[in-house]
Amino acid sequence: MKRILIRASVSPFEVHGPMEVIRKRLIGNNSGNLLFAYSMTRTLYTEETEVDFLSDRELSKQKMTAEYINEHYDYLVLPMANSFRQSFVNMMEQWTALIQKLTIPCVVTGIGIQDDYEPDICTPHSYDDAVKRFISAVLAHSSTVGVRGIITEAYLKNLGFSQIDVIGCPSLAMFGPGLPVREKRPLTSDSAVCVTGSVSNPVNFKEFMIRNREVLPNYYFVPQYVDDLKLIYLGIPLPETEDSQILYPSTIEDEAFINDRARFFINLPSILEFNKKMDFNYGTRIHGAVGCILSGVPSFLFPTDARIRELAEYHNIPNMPASEVNEATNLFEIYEKTDFSQVNQGHEERFWHFVDFLNENQLPHIYQKKDRSTVPMDERMKGVRYKKPVRPIVCNKPKEVARRMGLAQRLENYNGMREAVKRLEWYENSSALKIGAKRVYKKLQKSEE
Repeated sequence: MKRILIRASVSPFEVHGPMEVIRKRLIGNNSGNLLFAYSMTRTLYTEETEVDFLSDRELSKQKMTAEYINEHYDYLVLPMANSFRQSFVNMMEQWTALIQKLTIPCVVTGIGIQDDYEPDICTPHSYDDAVKRFISAVLAHSSTVGVRGIITEAYLKNLGFSQIDVIGCPSLAMFGPGLPVREKRPLTSDSAVCVTGSVSNPVNFKEFMIRNREVLPNYYFVPQYVDDLKLIYLGIPLPETEDSQILYPSTIEDEAFINDRARFFINLPSILEFNKKMDFNYGTRIHGAVGCILSGVPSFLFPTDARIRELAEYHNIPNMPASEVNEATNLFEIYEKTDFSQVNQGHEERFWHFVDFLNENQLPHIYQKKDRSTVPMDERMKGVRYKKPVRPIVCNKPKEVARRMGLAQRLENYNGMREAVKRLEWYENSSALKIGAKRVYKKLQKSEE
């Protein structure tokens, strides 16, 4: 048996509730992470392999050492996303330090740069040196690095690297060389529409979303950040920022929550099950679109930056820049003019290119068995009862509302005590007070959903 260690915020085989996801940030702050981690697991989990998982959080807490990984695993696989950004430098340095000590292969998939929609990749970035160290470490343990698109490819080549392979996001390879393409039906005011977005979206796009609420009342707003989950599940408002105060559902009084038109997903099976009921998806979230495409739902993407743009262009997802949306932009007209089947144009070729990437890096995978009738991960997942999508707190019975309000209060106390303990760390003469504070902190930590 070969053993593979996969970077993932949470094991796809485990079931967690909303409070665990909030407290432990099990989705890595963004539910989109669920898709590429699940897809890589499904692809690499064969009858002859075992898989385990290591999150960024666990790495930071040194839950595994390089020595342990070398002894117990045959491969380290890192499904990544928009990792080339300043806010990820510290985490990237930690992965670099680990990889440099490895004696086993390390393979990176789907990594990309976070930059402007029209980036100047030749302009120096504050994180260039960290990226150089990381990619150098990876290439010392693999044949190539799998990147999201041609923008990231150009960026890494500008830094001096040549062993770069554009493979897109592994999430779109989840179910093989074909994508389900549902027959296009007329878009009407009765159509079930999935809307994705984020607090940082440009104002013109937020206005566009609000206008579409009126003409497409059967919509579901599907955000992806943990702060949105805290709002939907517990009623805790989003942190006050300039973005959150402008045309975005930032408090529980928003009509999307009052009218039960919002959902948050904390596992992939519930995403795919919910999407089957949708007629159309639009928005700025790339993995919101991917989740719908995998369910056969016509999807239109409005990229806001290079990280979304390069994936949309590589995977042939219908799109237009969010910056081009204005008062005259009509979603019905966009829908009518769009050939949503274009995502399948070239998909089979892209899929087999992804398989070639796996082969070049000598990773075992389910597509090595040509006459396969079952997928081991699918078999293992049968009978698992996943949590349903999270509905707004205000749309539940009074008893459930009260329970969630109590959880919100405990969470606020928990966070407050955690900060208090940190402030006490420096005070050497307060050992008794520290012990008492930590005891309270541990009691709060044990409070479960």
